[in-house]
Amino acid sequence: MEPPEQTVMRIARGYQLSQALYVAAKLGVADVLAPRPLAAEAIADAVGARASQLRRVLRALVAAGVFCELEDGRFGSNDAAAALRADAPGRSRDAVVNFGEEMYRSFGELLHTVRSGETAFDSVYGAPLFEYYATHPEVEASAAARMLARTLPVAREFAASDVLHGARTLVDVGGGTGTLVAEVLRHRPEIAGVLLERPGMLALAQDYLSDQGVADRCELVEGDFFSSVPAGGDVYVLKSVLHDWDDDRCVAILRNCRAAMDDAGRLAIVELILPERMAPSAPMLSAALLDLIMLAYAGGRERTEAEFAQLLDPAGLRIASTTALTAGPHILEAIVA
Repeated sequence: MEPPEQTVMRIARGYQLSQALYVAAKLGVADVLAPRPLAAEAIADAVGARASQLRRVLRALVAAGVFCELEDGRFGSNDAAAALRADAPGRSRDAVVNFGEEMYRSFGELLHTVRSGETAFDSVYGAPLFEYYATHPEVEASAAARMLARTLPVAREFAASDVLHGARTLVDVGGGTGTLVAEVLRHRPEIAGVLLERPGMLALAQDYLSDQGVADRCELVEGDFFSSVPAGGDVYVLKSVLHDWDDDRCVAILRNCRAAMDDAGRLAIVELILPERMAPSAPMLSAALLDLIMLAYAGGRERTEAEFAQLLDPAGLRIASTTALTAGPHILEAIVA
C-alpha cells in the first residue's frame, strides 16, 4: 500500500508529467520515432526543438512508461508512445494536446472558481467556452479532435445498442463532428442521420462524414438547440451535451427535444453517471475528473441518475432504461412521460 505522503505527492506532481506528455505530443515525437530509435539531437532537429531540453523531457516520460531509452542513449518507441502517433486509432494525441493548452490554463484558476463561482475558462479567456470558440476556430477544432477521440469507443458501442432497434431516422443533437452518427450509419444501413450543430462545427462534420463514406446519408442542419431541434426523428441523441450546461439550460434543451419528438419517439442521453457517494476507484476518479473539467472549463457538471431524472421531468420525459457502456458512459433512454 502506498504511504499517504507518496499519495499526496504523486497527485501534486501530476501536472508536471502531463505537461511533459503534452510537449512530446505537440511536437510529434512519437511520429518521428515510429520508424526507428533516434538520438535526442536527431529528434530535436526533426521537431524543431533543442536537444538538451528535449532529452530531459523524454527521460521523464521514459521513467513514466512512455518511450524507452536504449543503452546507446537513443530514444525509441513503445506501446504507450505508439498511442501518441497522429495516425493511432484511438487518437490519444489529439486529447493530450487539447488537455495541455486551454484546459491546462483553465485548471490553473480552479481556486478562483471555487472561491468566486466564476468558470475558470471565462476568467482566463474573457468569454464563456462556446462564445470563445466562435471567434477562435482553431481552438474549437482542437477541442473537436479531443471529443472525436473520446467519442469513438462510445460510438461503436452505441451503434450496436438496443436503443436503435426499429429506428429509421437518428437525430444527433449537438453531435460535434459527427463521430457518433457516422458510426451508427456505417453499421446500420437502414438508418438515416440528421446532425444539428453550429456553422463552424458543421464544416468539420462535413469533412469527417465524407471521410467515413456516409455524408450522403446524413442531413446537416445549422441551428441552436436552445431554440429548436429538427422534427421527424425516431431516436434523438444527446451525447456529452447536457454536461456542458447548468440545469435551467439543460431543461431548455430537453424541452426542445420533446417538442420535436412524437409520442413514440425516444431520447438517448449518453453521459457519465456520477455515483451517489464517491470511493477510491479508477472509474470513479475518471468521472470525478470529468466533473472538474466541466467546473473549470465549460461551466457545466456531471450528474447522478437521480439528477438526470429531475432534469427530464419538467420536459415531459422520464427514464425508461439505463445501460452501462464498457467505454465508461451510460445510455439513459428517455421516453414521453
